[in-house]
Amino acid sequence: IHFQIGLIGMILNFTGVLLTFRVKALRTSFGRLTATHCAADGAILAIFAFWCAPRTYFEYVDHTSVWSRRMGQISLFFWFVTLYSQLFIALNRFTLLFMPRLYKQVFQRRTHFLILFYSIICLGHFCVYFGDGCDFYYNSNTYFWEFASTSCGTAAAFWGDFIFGCVICAIVLLLDIICVANMRRSDTILGEALTAREKSRRSQRELRFLAQACCTGLLFTLMLFSFHVVSKYVSGVWPTFITTSLIWELSHLGDGIILFSFNAELRRALMRPSLLFSFETITTTSKIT
Repeated sequence: IHFQIGLIGMILNFTGVLLTFRVKALRTSFGRLTATHCAADGAILAIFAFWCAPRTYFEYVDHTSVWSRRMGQISLFFWFVTLYSQLFIALNRFTLLFMPRLYKQVFQRRTHFLILFYSIICLGHFCVYFGDGCDFYYNSNTYFWEFASTSCGTAAAFWGDFIFGCVICAIVLLLDIICVANMRRSDTILGEALTAREKSRRSQRELRFLAQACCTGLLFTLMLFSFHVVSKYVSGVWPTFITTSLIWELSHLGDGIILFSFNAELRRALMRPSLLFSFETITTTSKIT
């Protein structure tokens, strides 16, 4: 099951990466941040498909090896990239609305440096797991990812993964709610200047924007809660597998599904597969930010 889910998720997320470069409206800071987010999702799913699945199928037990621990570190690196990408996508929208000058200086002109900046921070998270007893690995005996049963492993799991992840998701949701509230306020100020059709279109866009933010944040929060809390109250191999490894893998597949579900431009481009690998730029009627 790791292979099937991982393969589907990889195709979906790496298609998302491709489209951010192919769709003209996504050649923005939002598009580059989204591409990074999708690439990290795809990388995690690739680890599930090509690392976890073979070890599970062939019952190859090597979770105490150096390679297994390093693969755990790599998977956590990409997990933190998804979190920071989500945060900076929210900050991108927030600064665009409230600090346009900062948006132009930081997001519009220096997006690549920004991505490099938080990738280096993610390397800092990665290096934590070089510490003695700070191990994270896939156990093919039990079919799930686990932190080492040490003081360092326990602290890294609770504070470095669970609490930190939930805080990031909460900040992202708060920023997006503030952005939507500001958009609503702008609609009120414009008042009669907007036609009924324009009001309806803006209202639908705002609701879709908030729904996407809520779905993504809720998805990762529920995954973290299941991985770190629910799994402690279940017994048996399969219930533990479902509440840890499977829910983690499904969350990254779901993240790709959410991206396409709430972005009509991406869906329209996906319906034109002949253009995906051509040199022709895919144009849309609106700019995505």
